[in-house]
Amino acid sequence: MSDIATPGPIDPNSGQPDHRAEVVEVKSWLRQNVVSLAVTAAVVAVVLRYLDPVDTIKVVLGLGFIIFIHELGHFLAAKWCDVHVKTFSIGFGPAIPFCSYKWGETTYMLGVVPLGGYVSMVGEGTGESTPEGDPDDDDNDPRSFKNKPVVQRMVIISAGVVMNFILGMACFVAAYLHGVAEKPATAGVVESGGAAWRAGVRTGDDIVRIGSRDNPFFDDLRPVVTSTLKDEQLPIVVSRNGKAEETTVEPIRDEGVPYPQLGISPPYRLTLIDPKKRAVPPTFPGTPAADAGFRPGDRLVGMTDPADPARVTPFHTDPANPSAPFEDYHRRAVLLAEQPVTVQVARKDGTTAEVRVAAAVRHDLGIRFQMGKVAAVRRGSPADGKVVAAPLGSPTSPADVIVAVGVADAAGKKTWFANGPRPAEAGPADAVRPLDPLLLPADLSEWAAGFPADRRASLTADLVVLREVDADHRAKRHVFALRYDDSFRFDRDSVNLPNSPIPVGGLGLAYWVDAVAADVAPGGPAATAGVQAGDVVTAVRFKGADGNFGKWRDIKPHQWAFIDSAFQGSAPYEIELRVKRGEETKEIAVRGAADPKHGLADRGLRFEYEERLQTADGAVSALRMGWHRTYRFVITVYQNLYGMVAGRISTETLSGPLTIATVSYRFAGEDFWQLLLFIGMISVNLAVVNFLPIPVLDGGHMVFLIYEKIFGRPLPQRLFEYLMWAGLVMILLLFVYVIKNDIVRLFF
Repeated sequence: MSDIATPGPIDPNSGQPDHRAEVVEVKSWLRQNVVSLAVTAAVVAVVLRYLDPVDTIKVVLGLGFIIFIHELGHFLAAKWCDVHVKTFSIGFGPAIPFCSYKWGETTYMLGVVPLGGYVSMVGEGTGESTPEGDPDDDDNDPRSFKNKPVVQRMVIISAGVVMNFILGMACFVAAYLHGVAEKPATAGVVESGGAAWRAGVRTGDDIVRIGSRDNPFFDDLRPVVTSTLKDEQLPIVVSRNGKAEETTVEPIRDEGVPYPQLGISPPYRLTLIDPKKRAVPPTFPGTPAADAGFRPGDRLVGMTDPADPARVTPFHTDPANPSAPFEDYHRRAVLLAEQPVTVQVARKDGTTAEVRVAAAVRHDLGIRFQMGKVAAVRRGSPADGKVVAAPLGSPTSPADVIVAVGVADAAGKKTWFANGPRPAEAGPADAVRPLDPLLLPADLSEWAAGFPADRRASLTADLVVLREVDADHRAKRHVFALRYDDSFRFDRDSVNLPNSPIPVGGLGLAYWVDAVAADVAPGGPAATAGVQAGDVVTAVRFKGADGNFGKWRDIKPHQWAFIDSAFQGSAPYEIELRVKRGEETKEIAVRGAADPKHGLADRGLRFEYEERLQTADGAVSALRMGWHRTYRFVITVYQNLYGMVAGRISTETLSGPLTIATVSYRFAGEDFWQLLLFIGMISVNLAVVNFLPIPVLDGGHMVFLIYEKIFGRPLPQRLFEYLMWAGLVMILLLFVYVIKNDIVRLFF
């Protein structure tokens, strides 16, 4: 046979090849694919206008490779079992222009909808050959999928999942050979009144065991916690100053939180954030740090020394404690809260600089809010076993209410902080000051600081509480002499959740603050704006840096502590209150006044989380670590699904393609190895989810095959069709729901 190609039709007039038929075919193809071409052009235009094309290509290749590997598993298994494969497609819908090619019996293509893919085999449909169906779906075709033994069909169905597991583990192994940054399971910040706070966990504690997981990293904690049942006591072991302490913790799902939490955040390091793809400054707007001249990536190396404010000294380091520099920074920030400080930074360009930062102070509204009930007592604290706290999440349940706190100074003179009239326990010579629940922790810290260091270990405070004693809700007065632990002064307890109470670490208790104006300072900001004693705040909204007020936020009577915490970080410190006064409702805007007597340790710096590099010693070590991470992530996915079914985890945590693409794009622009880890996680996640026993998914098909293997016959055709339609509807509804979650998460 000749190797010379046969020429096309010849135009008799010119004697040249006649291309008119080809032109007609091209025009027909353009008409058929006009929508695909328009979508493709629009996507390319958006990428070129708003995104980095290189990073976008990385994301497309990475996520596309996950789908390719999955479908490749099905394809190779089908070929190995001698099944006729009609189509191998990455993406759904019609082919992208110029991205379809037939080689042998199989058409290879890229679909215009890049949200999956498929391998189309002869005989994998309904199992019936119909005149209007595909003529290749012949019941008698020995290469038909349905005519293959059940075991071979099981191999074909499961091959995609297996390939995704292999890809995920390969990504993890490669990452560990390079080095993987993991956040340590250390309590950097403890949420006031949270599960860890109640259990006695303190900032700086290392979690060495939680549940059955030994030596966890921070990302190992969440799946263990979210898989717990309501009221379950989770065993936990923490290491504090080299000594292990075993206890239990009851994870809490607080209001506005989508899953149960321990109530801790990872530790920080003294490096300011430096995101490569997001325009996030290294400081919070409106804070003293924002005007000081810090740069992204600055590393703090020294600061004004509290022992000698005229000197800037390096931070303390400890080889056994990587968090020691940040702990020293925080200690200095607390001791120098009312003073300007000088911070020495090492910059990315190799230079050093000294940055002067003004003091950050509270902004006072001129309102003394009403003391609420005791919300939590820390296990093993001075208040444990004495003060009665409200049950978890029950602000209306009976609990002690603090009415007075009495302390004696170094000279023996006693002062009472009174929530109301002069306490009956006060002596004639005792001083009495109003008890402001928002300022009580600071007042007690100031009192303890007035003693020499060697006397602070023996400090005591008299706590007077009212306690309901019978069904008539009559209250009885109780007085406790409690030891005061001044070491809690440097703990980092936060008030970041709606139901978070104000912590008094030195006594080991936390209380809510009621949104009721007990007193209004004459001539203060609130009084000038029109707030009156007795007003009940029912909703608030903050003024933003753009000068406009945000949306109204309804609050419950016991949630003022959270609102005050948010207000102290909301420059320009103006808030609008919706107050109820009798039967009347008013909206009153109040601008807070700076209070130089009460400084804040946080001056507005945004720090990176501390990370520790985990690097494999060799191939065997990398395989072991990669397998462990694969196993860990599989368990995490199943625990999350279990938590959703049990109602412990909100379905709002589900993410869809928009979130996956967004996170992938961020990683692509910042760190290739983080992107590789993320691709591995998505690959494993796809494997787990795709093998759930849901019709349409591979797991559903595997259930059908197991049924056929056990009973010796396939599922009845009508039932098979009903289940497939039900599975399709379920998947479509889930897709719509996760897209909604993505849109809310990304844009609202």
